[in-house]
Amino acid sequence: MRSNFKPATQRQLRVGEQIRHILADCFQRGNVPKDFLDCPPVSVMEVKISPDFSYCKAYISVLSIEPATATDLAKALNKQAGFFRKIVGTKIRLRLTPEIHFLADGAQEEADRIDALLASEKVQRDLTAVHDDEEADG
Repeated sequence: MRSNFKPATQRQLRVGEQIRHILADCFQRGNVPKDFLDCPPVSVMEVKISPDFSYCKAYISVLSIEPATATDLAKALNKQAGFFRKIVGTKIRLRLTPEIHFLADGAQEEADRIDALLASEKVQRDLTAVHDDEEADG
């Protein structure tokens, strides 16, 4: 069975990285709508752009204790996506300015989940058993 997934082109990667820099600069300099001036620090982790350059997903991470903060902030940012789209449109010269959709970056939660699995008793017991078998054979 053949997959419909096509890797991003060099141009998609370059434009996505430019958009990431513009969005990150907005958050760093406080060039955001008034509602977001007192929000926790935001990092733009990655921007993936569609092949036709009309749509992009901006993955954000928030420095906060609560994991739900990034999801809530992404929802709020999506309501103000036009503001960020206008800024991107003034900084990058494209035929169309892509529609921006903010999403919470799940990489940290996934890394925490994997760390918890590796630290679990069952995995530690299996690793110890494999290590003991290797010593007995060697």
